[in-house]
Amino acid sequence: MQYLDILYGLVPPFLVSLAFITPLLGLFVKSRKFFMLYAIVVVATATVIAGIIARNIFTGVDVALYPFGGWPPPIGIAYIVDKLSASLALLASIIVLLSVVASTSYLENYKPSTLSYIYTAVLGFTAGVMGVFYTGDIFNLFVMMEVMCISLYVLVAFHRTRAEAVEAAIKYSLVSIVALVLYFFSTLLIYGSYQTLNMADLAIKSRPSEFGYYQSALLSGGYFADIRVATAIAMAIIIWVFTLESALFPNHFWLPDAISEAPTPVSAVLPVAEMASTYVVIRYLFTIFGPDSILAENGVRSTVLYVLLALGVVASIVGGVMMALQRDAKRLLGYSSISHVGFIYMALGLTAFSQEGRLPLMAAIFHMVNYVVTSSMLFLAVGALEKASGSRDIDALAGVGRYMPVAGTSVVLGVLNLVGLPPLGGFFSKLMIYQAALEVSQPVIALMVILATAISVMGYAKLLLMVFGTGVKGLNVKEDMRFSLPGLLLAVILVLLGTLLPVGLYEYLEDVCSAMYGYKKYIEVFLAYMASLLGR
Repeated sequence: MQYLDILYGLVPPFLVSLAFITPLLGLFVKSRKFFMLYAIVVVATATVIAGIIARNIFTGVDVALYPFGGWPPPIGIAYIVDKLSASLALLASIIVLLSVVASTSYLENYKPSTLSYIYTAVLGFTAGVMGVFYTGDIFNLFVMMEVMCISLYVLVAFHRTRAEAVEAAIKYSLVSIVALVLYFFSTLLIYGSYQTLNMADLAIKSRPSEFGYYQSALLSGGYFADIRVATAIAMAIIIWVFTLESALFPNHFWLPDAISEAPTPVSAVLPVAEMASTYVVIRYLFTIFGPDSILAENGVRSTVLYVLLALGVVASIVGGVMMALQRDAKRLLGYSSISHVGFIYMALGLTAFSQEGRLPLMAAIFHMVNYVVTSSMLFLAVGALEKASGSRDIDALAGVGRYMPVAGTSVVLGVLNLVGLPPLGGFFSKLMIYQAALEVSQPVIALMVILATAISVMGYAKLLLMVFGTGVKGLNVKEDMRFSLPGLLLAVILVLLGTLLPVGLYEYLEDVCSAMYGYKKYIEVFLAYMASLLGR
């Protein structure tokens, strides 16, 4: 285990610092190419660091801790990185990097001053996302979510002369601000109950069977004398907040507008924000308040999982139905996101029926990765087609993919993966959800997986019209590889997700899920660091 390697705490401060510098550069630098190259180099550097961190975690460290300023947790803020957070952070940085590359095509006609402010927001967003994955402190998680969401407000409102874009940004910002204020309140409840904000410390104190109850001096009287009540209230708020941020039905209402009105490279990173929020739910439900925690004693945790399961089923079906009604390609993909977030939470909910059911959690994580890669790829491909045709209307895009083979290939692969065609990863992740439902004796949920998939086919067929339709003939267009190639690189990752499953990826998922249930691996690094400070 490692404690003091500054690399583990470098990425978010590095990105935030350069984000603050970017507007100042805009006062002096009047070159579009400079800001484009600047953003690519900065995000690429963050991606390399994330890759080094992931390599260190997977080659023997398992869990790494970095205390900021040398202040020991739980007094100070600490980053705690394990295999799940390291993997998702690396994936997020790769997607953001490819989206930044695609943005050089999208923004080629904008003023350098415009580029300076949009890339400021992009770097801020990346810092926030990476901080969400790496942090081991629930209050620092609040700060990182604020950084991520504020950056997204700016990015969604980029086309500020369009009333629809401004409306989408206002809608998202208002609900997100309310949600994060409520999350801040939940951190106060948790701190008042446990006297700590450190995730590993909370994981210790929330398990009364092993460590005893930790009563609060701050909340020692009246209704809140029993920390189980305060914990249940805090957890209910936390789940509501992060299901809203991940666009789970019925808190999905902000996503279709935001994802369709944002610039296409921004639309491609919005699934990353959803992945970060879903990761937080997983971290709370499995590391901090797991199946042997204080929330499991009176059935609160199981109730939460049952609710997530029900909402996941409804979301997967509602998203599929709404897809079939759309004519805007990006809006259709927005409802596709809602449907697949439903599949993810459906799998998470199935863990309620098994004390340590590895397969449901494995299915949730694998489907989340599949969905994020595929959605980002499809947004970039649709963006390339939109730039060539000047429209996002599916009827106007019919057949355009014939003349743009790279973008067209990405569309076909993406659709087939989201539908779940073997041997692509989407097939295996849906199969895992199906098998998980049968494993815990829930055949109705297994049927819901099939039903939701069948309903979504109608919407995905519309996307295939962009490649195989006959609406456009004799189109003379040169494919812009700055837009199409990043999507194709994501397609390579997509194919690897399916082909590598039998040769190591499945074992990786098992290892990650075992670590999530076996919380002791997560807290051992915290305890070892504290022991090292005390000279033990």
